[in-house]
Amino acid sequence: MKDIKAKAVSFVGDVKSYWSKPPKGRYMTFKEIGAYAFGGIGAYFIIQLGSTLIVSTTNIIVSTAIGVSPAHSYIIYLIATILNVPLTAIRANMVDNTRGKGGKYRPYLLSMGIPTAIIALIYVWFPYELMYSMFPGKTLDYENGYWIKLIVVFLCNLALHFFFNFFRDAYENLIHVLSPNTQERTDVLAVKAVVYSLAPSIMNFVNPLIAQIVKTDQSDILVYRIAYPIYAVIGIALTIVVYANTQEKIVQAKTHTIQIRFIDALKEVAKNKYFWIISLAGWLGFLELAYYNIIYYNQNYGKTVSQATYGVAWVIIGNASLWGMIAAPFCVKRFGKKAVLITVNMMNVLCILLMLINVKSFWWLVFCIWLNYIFSAFEQITTPAIQADIRDYQQYKSGERVDGMFAAVATIGNLVTLATSAVLPAFQEKFGISEGNGYKKPFDILFVDSGEPGLLWKFLPALIIMCAVGAFLNVLPYFFYDFTEKKQKSVIRVLKVRSLFEDYSNNALENAQIVEAIELVSNAREMADESPKEVSKDSYKSLKGGEKKAAKKAYRQALEFNEEIDIAKFVCAELDKFESDLGKHKLEVYKNIYEQGIDYIKGIDIDSVRNEIAEAKALPKITPDEKAFRSFRIELAKTKRSAKKAYDKYYGTVNDFTEPDMDELLALFDKEDELDGEIFTLNKNGDKNGAKAKIAEKKEVQKQAKDLMDEFARFNRAAKPYNDAKKLLNQFENYSHFDEIEALYENAKAQEEANQNKPEEE
Repeated sequence: MKDIKAKAVSFVGDVKSYWSKPPKGRYMTFKEIGAYAFGGIGAYFIIQLGSTLIVSTTNIIVSTAIGVSPAHSYIIYLIATILNVPLTAIRANMVDNTRGKGGKYRPYLLSMGIPTAIIALIYVWFPYELMYSMFPGKTLDYENGYWIKLIVVFLCNLALHFFFNFFRDAYENLIHVLSPNTQERTDVLAVKAVVYSLAPSIMNFVNPLIAQIVKTDQSDILVYRIAYPIYAVIGIALTIVVYANTQEKIVQAKTHTIQIRFIDALKEVAKNKYFWIISLAGWLGFLELAYYNIIYYNQNYGKTVSQATYGVAWVIIGNASLWGMIAAPFCVKRFGKKAVLITVNMMNVLCILLMLINVKSFWWLVFCIWLNYIFSAFEQITTPAIQADIRDYQQYKSGERVDGMFAAVATIGNLVTLATSAVLPAFQEKFGISEGNGYKKPFDILFVDSGEPGLLWKFLPALIIMCAVGAFLNVLPYFFYDFTEKKQKSVIRVLKVRSLFEDYSNNALENAQIVEAIELVSNAREMADESPKEVSKDSYKSLKGGEKKAAKKAYRQALEFNEEIDIAKFVCAELDKFESDLGKHKLEVYKNIYEQGIDYIKGIDIDSVRNEIAEAKALPKITPDEKAFRSFRIELAKTKRSAKKAYDKYYGTVNDFTEPDMDELLALFDKEDELDGEIFTLNKNGDKNGAKAKIAEKKEVQKQAKDLMDEFARFNRAAKPYNDAKKLLNQFENYSHFDEIEALYENAKAQEEANQNKPEEE
């Protein structure tokens, strides 16, 4: 008891100390964590509105409350998924080329959240039944009112695909850029998940309660017309809390400006093997999500319990997530994300199969789903944490933070699931669940008192088996995931080193950055020469009491020590990469390209490049060094080919092949920030007309900036071999100036300590 009290007192002290400044080694304040988590309740009200209304083969509101047949739902889903591909590309390009004080994701919390809420309200409040009387008659064997219903559902669904998906990505992916520390991200995700889960828990309790009060069931659209406006208002209000109290922190040079074309970002992400592993897991598990609907079918069509009892059951089920969310960070820290994901996914398969014991028992199904929720809660922490890690890896490999493009490449998976998602509607049709089955709504055939006798109890076991198969397929790709926590830490430290030298070359170093990076490099040099400690669990297994506790602590410290050695060697390999055979070869090749100048691109011969690619592919690839050398030669040749094609397309003999003015672009960015401040002041002072004029001016500045960024993107694509050469040679030059940066350390540290000791201003 004393230990618990001491920890509680310590925690309160930490909250006070780190409310407005992060602890050492961390990046988020308690205020920021609280805002992200508490505001997440509102964000998830909006997310729940969108996710419950966006058409899919498992959507029960569209099929039961609105009354769209499974077959037509699938057709809408099919068309919307295809149209969503260009919409996703637009969203991705907007995110990756967003700059400014707001960051990559924060600006879209409100600009996409408010439209999502409005569309959801239109979705449920549209007078569908009135259309049947206003437009009597039939067309192609279906009533005209039903056709209007399909059109409205399709349009609302398509709008949600843009606004809802954009909003959800903005909130979910925000954690990727709030901290580069993978364990901190995992911890914050756990806090967020525990808090935001109140939103779906409330909805799962309130919806059936409203249904009972108005004497109906959850297949009645009236339930959602009453509930959804309340959720929308609360959702937007709390989302503002997230927007106002968080700050993005990407490990990237302050002077780094993104000018990246959609197709180039697409190619970079397509090379990320970890992205494909995570995506494949989602594509293969397409059937698993149907298990959420099983107790709804049991209660609503089986008439097993009342609506109020159903609501209480979901409160109980929601409580299970709490324990999984609390345990997830500790398990991740102890076993790693990969081991946790594989374990909990296998347990999900078992929990789903347990339902087969008694599908008629509502409470048995609740118990099985309660168990499933415990394990599924782990995934709510680990999956976004892994998504953040693979973006760090992407930045390390490509040099660009192309977060939004991950969603664009993921649309390939949406096309894959077009075929796989057809399985569920076809499966449902086998049980007579289709438009024109003689019932008012397709699923009404499942009612035990007015539907086909015994059909429900045949349908549920078959559905459970399908869900279990989907859950099993979902786990298979994770066995190939090997981007460990140690690798992620190594990557982040290298990114810090790179940003240090890039900012040094641009005279943009800050004291805190100098102190952190010099200490990082010094520690890496020191640890790289250390010898690993021998570690074995046998060192404490035979001990007892205090001796065992001390031995286990020493064991863990030895593991951390050995990990630091590996990370240090990774950092030193980055610092010393120009001394390797491959590094020297790159310097020689790129020096030759750079000395020829930008006009080198004009003289590239496509036929010669084709031969170069063939020769590179014929190189040996047995050892790691041979693979790296071969990969460089292939990539360089392909880059030459793409550059020449881009040059011929955008420049040729018509336009001057010269680099745009970076100072002009930075001046436009500064002007945009200046106008933001003026608009805020004018609005604060009540000068709406003045603010409107400044907004118009800002839009013109943004247009000029976008045009110039597009020009940069075209130039960078056409000049890529030359730009790569210049970048590598600059990095080689910068790395040689480490001694000069190190000389700044003592003064920078003294100034940083003096700043930290100053009273903090609110």
